[in-house]
Amino acid sequence: MKDCAQPLQHIEHGIPPVFDERSEVLVLGTMPSPKSREAAFFYGHPQNRFWRVVAALFDEPVPEDNAERADLLLRHHIALWDVLESCDIRGASDASIANARPNDLSRVLEKASVRRVFCTGAAAGRYYAKLCAVASGLPASVLPSPSPANAAWSLPRLVEAYRPVADAVTPFTPPVLEVPQVVALEQAIAEAGTPLDALMRRAGRFLAFEARKALEGVEGAEEIVILCGNGNNGGDGWVAGEYLDAWGVPVRIVTAKAPEELTAEPARAAALQAAASLSACSQVVLAPTDAEVAALLEAAPLAIDALLGTGFAYDTVKAPFDGWIRALNAACECGMLVVAADVPSGLSAQTGRAAKDAVRADLTVTMIVPKPGLAAGDGAAHCGRVVVAPIAYIEPLV
Repeated sequence: MKDCAQPLQHIEHGIPPVFDERSEVLVLGTMPSPKSREAAFFYGHPQNRFWRVVAALFDEPVPEDNAERADLLLRHHIALWDVLESCDIRGASDASIANARPNDLSRVLEKASVRRVFCTGAAAGRYYAKLCAVASGLPASVLPSPSPANAAWSLPRLVEAYRPVADAVTPFTPPVLEVPQVVALEQAIAEAGTPLDALMRRAGRFLAFEARKALEGVEGAEEIVILCGNGNNGGDGWVAGEYLDAWGVPVRIVTAKAPEELTAEPARAAALQAAASLSACSQVVLAPTDAEVAALLEAAPLAIDALLGTGFAYDTVKAPFDGWIRALNAACECGMLVVAADVPSGLSAQTGRAAKDAVRADLTVTMIVPKPGLAAGDGAAHCGRVVVAPIAYIEPLV
């Protein structure tokens, strides 16, 4: 009723398509809503479920900004645009559209290897069939609208309806890279527009996402203990703690140094932000004894190891982290789940050689690409299941 009271307004699209030469699927909406135009990106209404659906298709956290949304699409070879270039429309009502003019889809189709076209909603399907299908030479499959107005479709139903989109693209398998190559790749990612602090936010969120999944079905699951080192691996842990706390999972962040005493960046900034944002249900535990760490772990269903990162290549681990690792392994033997950030602490990500004290994880969430040490030498015995967190679009860079 609110839209019916509004006059028709002439709207020019104005948002460029998301695609590159690797795109294999083209997903088309009808026309950006007022909220999308305000956000200068597709499906910008906070209640629209499109981004939750796409994230669920690929078992990833929901992207939080336009750069992450574009990254998610490109990593999975999905192009995104709308059918109409301009029209007269009342608010966000597709039913009110008049004087519709189509986008020039050849802008995408002539540069990308698109094999399938999908339209998100009946209106997009109708306008595509009427204005675009003949020129494109590709029929379109019509998917249910992810709009909040389409309340008859629950999120799980939408995910299953959109499954053909995921089935139509070729998965990218990241290569195994040596540690110096990973450092160079991170620099290339930064030069391409995603700085290290943004990568850390994505890494920590993916770590939290996997930890929360690991807790599903665990009876009596309460707080998660996160052991944070003094470097950027610890920064991933701080970010994970911030997200878990925001998602309603209490955390105990264990650290040898207060956030303001850290010197590595962006870990210091991440720790300061996380510490300031934690709710009353969570806690920062500063410089505990080995016995205090053991007591925390004894009461927890899951712990995250974010002590030492891919730069570790020694035979021994320095105090206090050696004692913390021993406590972590003892708790793991008693049934606690252990999730390692990037590489189990005490294991060389390059060679797979384990130090005297090295974490034995149930799950290792490694960032961007696999590293050789996760499978070589002692790696298999310490990593458990390995999940690669695809936190950046690297295909053009490797």
